[in-house]
Amino acid sequence: MRYVTRTSALEYEDFNSARYRLIERAEKFGEISYKARRIIAMLSQDFIFDGCTILVHGFSRVVLEVLKTAAENKKHFRVFCTEGRPDRTGLRLSNELAKLDVPVKLLIDSAVAYTMDEVDMVLVGADGVVESGGIINMMGTYQIALVSHSMNKPVYVAAESYKFARLYPLDQKDMGPALRTIDFGVPIPSKVEVEKSARDYTPPQYLTLLFTDLDGAPYGLGPYAVSESVVF
Repeated sequence: MRYVTRTSALEYEDFNSARYRLIERAEKFGEISYKARRIIAMLSQDFIFDGCTILVHGFSRVVLEVLKTAAENKKHFRVFCTEGRPDRTGLRLSNELAKLDVPVKLLIDSAVAYTMDEVDMVLVGADGVVESGGIINMMGTYQIALVSHSMNKPVYVAAESYKFARLYPLDQKDMGPALRTIDFGVPIPSKVEVEKSARDYTPPQYLTLLFTDLDGAPYGLGPYAVSESVVF
């Protein structure tokens, strides 16, 4: 939104001119976003090897592009998709992977630790990459990273550089509200409190490498190097 609306046309030109400028900048941002995904997909290919099993969480366009590129390069791998409750984004990603003839298994979210011994790496996207080198992403990313770390499995993050932000969350409650409606499928008594947070924060010590489109990161960026790369 910041990129699209950063134009003087909104204040100094007529409505039609302003509308045209917004559409033009939105289309340009779409091009920037697609180019970034392609760069990240190419950079990450050396880390996907034949016979590997990749655990993914949530629906990420850039993660899908990474896996799609690997499939187009005739690499043989399989993917474990978490269901991603309550949005069930894993169902969407698993459907896209099935279209690519990638072997995919759908997991309930609570089966991550149970299946981690079969996993070679974790690959997630990010809603935001913060100055500490940690990421803000779909709820459940943090606990997956904790399980991965305890079992010595690498956690790779694929994120476009425009998601880098000068934020420095101190804990899970230091990010501001990101809430969603949750349907449990059964009536919930009014006295029962429901956690509605949609995002969590994964600290950098639980992340292995960040794949991004910055020129200075040809083989990925270490989480602790993010603070030097954050765009104002």
